[in-house]
Amino acid sequence: MQTITPDIKARHRQIWALGDYPSVAEDVIPTLGAELVDATGITTGDHVLDVAAGSGNASFPAARRGAHVIGSDLTPELLESGHPRSEDLGVDIEWREADCEALPFDDGAFDAVISCVGLMFAPSHQKSADELVRVCRRGGRIGLLNWTPSGFVGQRFAAMKPYSPPPPPGADPPSLSIKHWRPMRAR
Repeated sequence: MQTITPDIKARHRQIWALGDYPSVAEDVIPTLGAELVDATGITTGDHVLDVAAGSGNASFPAARRGAHVIGSDLTPELLESGHPRSEDLGVDIEWREADCEALPFDDGAFDAVISCVGLMFAPSHQKSADELVRVCRRGGRIGLLNWTPSGFVGQRFAAMKPYSPPPPPGADPPSLSIKHWRPMRAR
């Protein structure tokens, strides 16, 4: 497998900075962040890392539960859109630019590591998964909410595939053949 070049990540940043993701999070998927927080069992006092957090659609409900939250994303413009909203909501979230394939956090630093419709767009799913496991404490929780091939968005990706360029060499497509969801605990 080829290594992902820094230029691919720079292009990812540019693409995500172009659109209005905060509107998508609020208008299209407004409940998904809270559903992920519920499913992951996040509660008061938990140290939570929201990976590929975008504008914070999962960070906000985790912080409202009383968790200590770091919202991280490769795209600083998305984090910049989340910061004022956290102030408006009166929740304390630390916003950090971070690459999900090389997270700048210590091993076992978090009780829960989550990603709501974000991590699936990382170039290397395996590198990203390895990083989630690394930064999650032993016995902690990892929760991912992703589009699946059989759902509406997965079907849309499939319909667009003939008209879209393939992922760059070494990069995984956003929606792989995820057949079943199951909770995962860090070892």
